[in-house]
Amino acid sequence: MKKRNAQVEELSGGTIGYVHVRGMNDASFRQVYSDALGKHADKDALIVDTRFNGGGWLHDDLATFLGGKMYATFLPRGQQIGHEPLSKWFRPSAVLIGEGNYSDAHGFPFAYRALQLGLTIGMPVPGTMTAVWWETQINRSIYFGIPQVGVQDMEGNLQENYQFEPDIKVKNEYKAVAEGRDQQLETAVEELMKEK
Repeated sequence: MKKRNAQVEELSGGTIGYVHVRGMNDASFRQVYSDALGKHADKDALIVDTRFNGGGWLHDDLATFLGGKMYATFLPRGQQIGHEPLSKWFRPSAVLIGEGNYSDAHGFPFAYRALQLGLTIGMPVPGTMTAVWWETQINRSIYFGIPQVGVQDMEGNLQENYQFEPDIKVKNEYKAVAEGRDQQLETAVEELMKEK
């Protein structure tokens, strides 16, 4: 994460922030929230990296957080000191996705697109968005999930087995990765720089 953050800083001249959503869980949300509204609070845009995320249940929290709209500024004695909302990201963002996203890491890009919050960039995500009830047996080493709740878009398409295609498809080529490059990240920076 530190390396990717440094790459974004360098590529954008310090104008774009980077956050990584490790899992669709409370700890990841707290880190994203802290980084976005803390060290990246003055950035013009934000890259949200969800690649290799195994899921959980965070799609709506993240989409709501990234879907803020600025509606007021604070001006004591004519000096701007802040804005509303204070607790949401309201500037442009882009989401990095890939083949390693699973379950709610499919659900979040789906929600992000449905709400028209920004671009998704990377590789297609397998259709794995179904809520699962986890069961442990008498033998505690046996633990499995039973699909319980399907997620359907507004056109009636169930997201299970429905591959999510990125807005901009970018493959990280092996040679580039071996050289320390991240072509998906580079594309996200290029696209967000256009919005400045």
